[in-house]
Amino acid sequence: INAEYMGNPFQHGEYKHPLGHRYQNAVQPYVAVIDKQVKSLVQKPSRPRKSNNPIVDSFRLKIVQRGGRIGFRSLSNIFRNADTNNSNTLNKYELQSCLHSFGIHPSQLEMDQLMVIFDRDGSGQITLNEMITALRGDLNIKRVELVLQAYELIESRCNGNITAQDLVNLFDATYHPEVLAGEKTIKQVIADFTDGGWTKNGNITYEEFADYYADISAGIDDDNYFELMVRNVWHVSGGQGPAANISCRRVLVFHEDGSETMQVVQNDLGVGPDDKIAILELLKRQGVTGIKAIKVTG
Repeated sequence: INAEYMGNPFQHGEYKHPLGHRYQNAVQPYVAVIDKQVKSLVQKPSRPRKSNNPIVDSFRLKIVQRGGRIGFRSLSNIFRNADTNNSNTLNKYELQSCLHSFGIHPSQLEMDQLMVIFDRDGSGQITLNEMITALRGDLNIKRVELVLQAYELIESRCNGNITAQDLVNLFDATYHPEVLAGEKTIKQVIADFTDGGWTKNGNITYEEFADYYADISAGIDDDNYFELMVRNVWHVSGGQGPAANISCRRVLVFHEDGSETMQVVQNDLGVGPDDKIAILELLKRQGVTGIKAIKVTG
């Protein structure tokens, strides 16, 4: 192994998501070896984030009960697809039709209550983006910072131009909380993400990426759960306690002085066990020196 490699293996597409297929065919993790705190966290039932409006909270709960943690994203996609004339508005009956398509059947009283909340000017039309934002809420500061970290890491692997296929290739569901809890398989989580309504042609902007996670965030009331999910699927190192990343690769480093150390390869998104040059470069960046050889252990 050439421990003195000085290039950047992530430039020029050399290591641009080479292992998307590995992630999508990954083996289900052995949940018994997961930390007890993490186990407790991932086994928590789905609960939506609270708002200051009981009517909104009631609908948030129905959305999560119907669609789980991806319920808000699924409903948002239905809303956007219903706006066939790109007016960015829906009337009461179009809104009701969308809710029916999703599997929620509100009474006329509930529909009237929603219109009072969302139709602020009394025009009979709801501005789509404002309604979605009001219904799901915004990412809090902690979640915004985490989503930005993930996006910047993905961007670094894609030479600054991220496509929907890049996201699917790099998305690693192996240690997604729903997989760890045994609620879904790896393939089911990947399918949920793939069907997220991404831009088919062109680049995925930070705004689109953040919008996706704002939808997902609405169905997750626990910051630690959200953090563990984002860190694990995008291999973002860091976090504390049950929210700490557990998806980054572990390697045994044999040093030139004869010593051995176990190292976690930080931010190793898209790096596989045979990508020795990329692993060495990442270890060097995190300050590991005097490397004679490495052995991948996990």
